[in-house]
Formats: sequence, C-alpha cells, structure tokens
Amino acid sequence: MAKLRSNIYGVLKSIVVRVWRHFMHDSLYRNSVFLLANLGVTSITGFLFVIICTHLYSQRDLGYATSLIGALGLATSLSNVGMNRTITRFLSKSNAKSQDLMTGLVLVACVSVIIGIVLTLFFKPFGIKDASSVTALVFIASAFILSIKSVFDNVFVAMRTAVGTLTENSAFNITKLITPVMMTGFGFMGIFSSQLLGALMAVLVSILILRASGFSFKARPTRSSMLGKWRFAFGSYTSDLVGGLPASILPVIVVARLGPIDGALWYAAMQIINFMLTVSSSINQAMFAEMANATNEVMSFVKKAATAMYGIMVPLTIAIILFSNLILKLFGHDYVSAASVLRLMSVFALIGVANYITGSILALYRKVFYLTFVNAANALVVLVYCLFFAHNLQGIAIGWMLGEVVNAILFVGGCIFMLKRSNQLNHLIPWR
Repeated sequence: MAKLRSNIYGVLKSIVVRVWRHFMHDSLYRNSVFLLANLGVTSITGFLFVIICTHLYSQRDLGYATSLIGALGLATSLSNVGMNRTITRFLSKSNAKSQDLMTGLVLVACVSVIIGIVLTLFFKPFGIKDASSVTALVFIASAFILSIKSVFDNVFVAMRTAVGTLTENSAFNITKLITPVMMTGFGFMGIFSSQLLGALMAVLVSILILRASGFSFKARPTRSSMLGKWRFAFGSYTSDLVGGLPASILPVIVVARLGPIDGALWYAAMQIINFMLTVSSSINQAMFAEMANATNEVMSFVKKAATAMYGIMVPLTIAIILFSNLILKLFGHDYVSAASVLRLMSVFALIGVANYITGSILALYRKVFYLTFVNAANALVVLVYCLFFAHNLQGIAIGWMLGEVVNAILFVGGCIFMLKRSNQLNHLIPWR
C-alpha cells in the first residue's frame, strides 16, 4: 500500500512538473500567469480597500471619492496619447528602447498636467461640492503620476516580463490599502489620496526594475521614436479614449444624478465586475504582446487566450450569481441592495471576452479608426441611455449592458470581415 501511494505521488508530481514547465516555456501562458497573479493581488487588495473604506468612512465620503476616482480615470485616459497600445505594439522590436520610452513618458507627462488642470474646473458639475485648492492639487498630481505608471505597465507587457507588472502593482496596491487607514480624518480625500501615494510608490519601483533591465532614463526623447507610428498612436488614442468613457463617466453620472449613496453602491458592484473584466484584460494583454512579435501565428494565440479566458470567466459568473449577497455583505449590509445590478452585469461581462479578443486582432492589423468608431457607438449608447432614460441603478446597469452588446456586434462582425479578406478565418475551422 505504501509503495502504491508512493507511485501515485510520483505520477502526480511528474504531471504537475510537466504542466508547470509547459506553462513557463510558453511565453503567452507565462506572462498570463504573472498578469493573473497581479490581478489576484489587485483584486484582493481592491476588495479590502473598499471594505476598509465602507467601514471607516460614510457612504457620502465614499460617493464623493468615487466621483473623483472616476474623473481621475478620465484624466488618465485622456493623457495616454496612444502610448499604451503603441508601446505594446512596437517597443520590443525597437533598437532604441530607452529613447522610445523617454519619448512616450515626456508626451504623456505634459498632456497629463494640462488635462488634470482642465478637469479641476468641472468638479462641481461632477457632483463634488466640497472641493478645495488642495483637492485640485492632489488631483493634478495623481493624474500625472498615474499616467506615468500606465506607461510603465505597458513597457513590462511589451517586453513580455509581466513579473515586473506584478511587482510594481503590488507596491501600488499595498500602499493604496494602508493610506485610508492612516487618513480617516481627511474625509473623502483620505480615500482619494491613496491613488496618488500608491502610484508614486509603483513608479519608483518600476524605475528600479527597468534600470536593472538595461533601460536608461538619461536617454533624450527624439522625434524619430515616433516615425511611422503617429497614425497608429492617434487611432489607438481616440479608440481607447472613447472606449474608456463609460467606465470613467458613469461614476460621475451616478453621483451627479442619483447622489453619493447610489455612487457608493455602484462603486461596490463595479469593483466586482472590474475584477471579472480584468481577468480577460490580463490574458488579452499577454496575447496582444505575443501576436505583435509573431504575426504569422495569430490564430494560435487567439485559441489559447480564448480558452483561458472563458475557462476562468464562466465559473466566476456562476459564483457571482449564486453568492452576490454574501459578497456584497463584505462591504456592509447597506450594500446588499446592489445585488440585482451585480448579477445582471456579471452575465453581460462574458461578452467582454469576445470584445477584448476581436479588438486586439483589429488593433494588430492597425484597424484603429474602426476601433474608434465601435467604441464611439458604445459610448454614445451608454451615455445617452444613462443620462436620459436611467432613473436608478438598474437603469444605469441596463445602459452599460447595451453598450457591451453594441461592442460585441460591431467588433465581432468587423473582425470576421477582416479575417475573411485576409484568408485567415480558415485557420479557425479545426478549433470549431
């Protein structure tokens, strides 16, 4: 019997070792594993962050903070000037990586300060009535530092060293988690300041990692870094900007139209939905980096990424539908009223998998203006419905879901049309 147990243990160990080696030798899976580990850290600390805030701060303070955080997301989107996709698409094959990085950093840094200043003029329309000059300064600094952090995130993905993303985001999330505990006397600014301090720590860690990897921060930005890339960068910028509008604007709309308490409920539900979407986004990032380095194997990466995405997302959706009340109780009993919204949105988040994959294929073939058109249609549907037809959180959720459906129809349809024209759709037949 002891010998049998030993043999079984040996077989299981051998299987685990082979699977692990396969994953670690496959760069798509390896980077997906690190990005998912990063997601795990981000999600755990994100849930703890919300739980801490819901217990230490009033719903009013949390509602105002979520409006500011939504405006900060908009500022970060406006500031990236297309560098996110451009860096992921081109940096790994560049012969002047340090110069290209510094060029991207300078562009993003300059735009982020301007955008941050402009958005502070709209605090009152955003529903933030208690803003002061200190609030404005912290907001501008947060927009600047978070935009720099976003550039570094994409450098790690482009270089297929997602362990760097895991390291710097761990620093970001741990710092963000500690800050609200230490600043309870500052009201909603105690919550919002966590974004600034967390991003600052992440940027410092990123600089240390990239310097050790051979990047020089003394390199001078040059115009040549963007030669032949402006069209792609501008198309990516407009696409990502328009596509990110619903996520950035909806918290502001909820607070402005329904009040800070509904804003807090929406924020709690979206924390869980964003966790689901980030699962797909993490694997999609790794897939896009791989496709950018081996365009003749596009469908192979699509198959592996889609299998991994749905293999994780479907069980997550079922768990959220069954246990939404218990999950929301972690934030406090007052947050259980968002359960119906959470269930509905979790089902439609499955559509996001197809949207991520088809969007990346279109971006790979530089169909960035079509991406912009699709994201504009999505944003228009979401914002018009939520502004004129939604009168409660369920209405806001319906607007968000309609946007996902519009994205799916246009993304998938456009991708199939493009692949048929390039005769690559036939490679999908064995998969079916």
